[in-house]
Amino acid sequence: MINPGEKVVVGVSGGPDSMALLFCLLKYREEVGIEIEVAHVNHGLRGRESDLDEQLVQEFSQKHGLKFHTKKLCSLKTATENLQAEARRRRYEFFFEILEKTGATKIALAHTASDVAETVMMNILRGAGTEGLCGIWPVRGKIIRPLFSVFRREVMAFLEEERIPYRVDSSNLVPKYLRNKVRLKLFPYINEEFGTDIEERLFNLAQIKQEENQVLEKHLKELWQKVYGYDGQGYLDVRILQNLSSAEAGLILRKFWEEATGTKRDLYQEHIESLLAFCSDLKGTRYLMLPRGIRARLSYGKLYFEAKNFWQNIKFFYEITPPGQMEIPEVGKKIIITPAPQDNFDLMLKEKSLVVVRNRRPGDRFTFKGHTKKLKEWLIDLKIPKDLRDRLVILEINGLVAWVEGLGPGDLFKKRIFQSSPAYKIDIELLKSC
Repeated sequence: MINPGEKVVVGVSGGPDSMALLFCLLKYREEVGIEIEVAHVNHGLRGRESDLDEQLVQEFSQKHGLKFHTKKLCSLKTATENLQAEARRRRYEFFFEILEKTGATKIALAHTASDVAETVMMNILRGAGTEGLCGIWPVRGKIIRPLFSVFRREVMAFLEEERIPYRVDSSNLVPKYLRNKVRLKLFPYINEEFGTDIEERLFNLAQIKQEENQVLEKHLKELWQKVYGYDGQGYLDVRILQNLSSAEAGLILRKFWEEATGTKRDLYQEHIESLLAFCSDLKGTRYLMLPRGIRARLSYGKLYFEAKNFWQNIKFFYEITPPGQMEIPEVGKKIIITPAPQDNFDLMLKEKSLVVVRNRRPGDRFTFKGHTKKLKEWLIDLKIPKDLRDRLVILEINGLVAWVEGLGPGDLFKKRIFQSSPAYKIDIELLKSC
């Protein structure tokens, strides 16, 4: 997980698992020469207890000569989202801030085999698909979990043997949240009534499913290339989706959800079944509301997942001086205008032309393929969905529509104007955060 010479940010809460992880990485640092920096988030939810957690981690870090980074989340109590989910989001956000700031290559977190087992059970209770049986992955991008295969009871024995200080989060002792209920009530009941170690059974299941999932990934990648398309917005070809097995279609829909929301959370089997039924009829344009305020739109045989602000009125208007690039946050895109050779370009400009990046306006006209007519008519002819039309990027040059995303340059601007006139290529990219 960690190579010699790498710098690692360690997320340390002060609890048993994270203190054990930090101690182990200190030993590893001495053996192979890695750099360690500590990141701690004080959620401010337990008053004095939270401050004592921070104090322990800071003192331990200073004792061992480690750089210590901390952040207090003063407004977390007023968060309107699920408290646990919001705390997790802000915690990870801080860890990645420190990663970028310090030039580290990895973030080490202290999830154990017990956490994996609890997550699998929680996913089962929530009605997650088979991927939910994978639980927590040992490596995901820049996040690593070195204690992934160690159970909590082993961590506690190690702490006692090495006399490592740690703090106990009193909120973990109350069966208020689902994870606590699983850990404090459900697992002990299953172990006692059925004479088994449910943590070990579920952890083994997660490992099997992760191995199977890696095999499925190759097949899923091949399917994805067939069913996924982009017309200014990502979509699934529903006609192809309909010919897949329900299992394959479910995997594709889950991947599409992750692409649209940045998370695998909150889309459960009941939503997959609703989407499959929704996609059985291709007539007209229809909508289906999903978790997280996402709207599914089925139009012209294409399925789109759209955030709540997608269908609100959008207007953008920016001046740009080619060559150059510009982010358009209103639609989650970036336009890139680069110099191009005279024999391979998208459009050519006169010197000192006024170039504007905008979306469509009423009355826009466009000369394309030898004909001039309203831009709206061109978009209808090309069967570009109504909801998507206002999100297309347009280049206006000296008051004329010169280039339209999805169509290309107008006739007047793809011809040579003067031999010395600059020529450009135009590309549109999605912003990474969208």
